[in-house]
Amino acid sequence: MEIGGTNVMITGGCGGIGLEMGRLFAEAGKDVVLVDAKIESGAALARDNARVRCVQCDLSSASDIEWVLKDEPADILINNVGISPKFDDAGNRVRTWTMTLDQWNAVMATNVTSFFLCTRLCLPHMMERKFGRIVNIASYAARTGGYQAAVHYTTSKAAILGFTKSLAREVAPYGVRVNAINPGRIESPMTRDVPKEVSEAIIPQIPAGRLGVPRDIANVALFLCSDFADYMTGTAVEVNGGLYVGP
Repeated sequence: MEIGGTNVMITGGCGGIGLEMGRLFAEAGKDVVLVDAKIESGAALARDNARVRCVQCDLSSASDIEWVLKDEPADILINNVGISPKFDDAGNRVRTWTMTLDQWNAVMATNVTSFFLCTRLCLPHMMERKFGRIVNIASYAARTGGYQAAVHYTTSKAAILGFTKSLAREVAPYGVRVNAINPGRIESPMTRDVPKEVSEAIIPQIPAGRLGVPRDIANVALFLCSDFADYMTGTAVEVNGGLYVGP
């Protein structure tokens, strides 16, 4: 399996899944930039691997993205950043009828608009080189309505599936391939905002008999950026242990 290009940008790169993807791409000989608002957790990987560096950026801010990342060309872009707020400041479960516009917009800015902005920044370089790989991390929640996620998160991930398909058609003639991954229930910082028993309660519904781990997602991202996936574009790969097996 061979992976083209030299530079990899991973947004949300200092979270559980982002760090694992960064580790695997660095092991594959790529220069990796981990982009995140908080970079402390990525600093250890960067210290241990000269191919990895961290860039601090508020990915909910259009101005931050355009200023901080404007000189960061990438042959491979992994749009991975995401937030999934489930409770308000008082600890109440967020519901559609209690959700504020600010709460809605905050999720859309991070989970959707950042994907568009980072992609727009990277595409000219990819199109000029006639090579590029973009992987958008969505969620099985876009297929099922989710398990614990609120409506703004689920809606944002459904939007990413549409973004993936439309973008893939636009840029295929330029040698750029665009695919998505729909993770199932993954043991990561994002899923630790609910009690452990909540996540464990879903395990009996998973044919594989376990929660996913970041390596499960990172392995598929590596595959989608390799020559093994040259004829794949505009698709979403379901990585959920059989939790969702629909069309």
